[in-house]
Amino acid sequence: MTIRILGVMLLLLGLTGCERLNEIANQAKLNGRAIGAACRHSGRALEDCFQRNPRIGKADIYAGWKEMNEYMATKKMEIVAPPPDKPRKAPVATVEIGGAGDEAAPAEKAAGEGEKPAAAAVEKKQ
Repeated sequence: MTIRILGVMLLLLGLTGCERLNEIANQAKLNGRAIGAACRHSGRALEDCFQRNPRIGKADIYAGWKEMNEYMATKKMEIVAPPPDKPRKAPVATVEIGGAGDEAAPAEKAAGEGEKPAAAAVEKKQ
């Protein structure tokens, strides 16, 4: 009898976890619809919205964009211009300090154009 009760309890506990998974999946869809609606309200093209949000499902973005388009048409709303994009910073170049490449550097500097570094080092020794 206690085994049956324990089995039923475990089954119910497992089913509550399924509900949580459904909530997470629905939240992702709702986020996609909100992003699509915001893109339409700001006057961005649907393709731009897809490019700006590659992780979000295109169907969800389109559904939100379409809903907002219909809403704006019925309410005769104007597009709100989006703020300008922030300029992207160029990636910072990395510099290696130390390592095997530093031994050849003085020989390269001593060599003239077209000469090999090893030949220039041999000529300096003579």
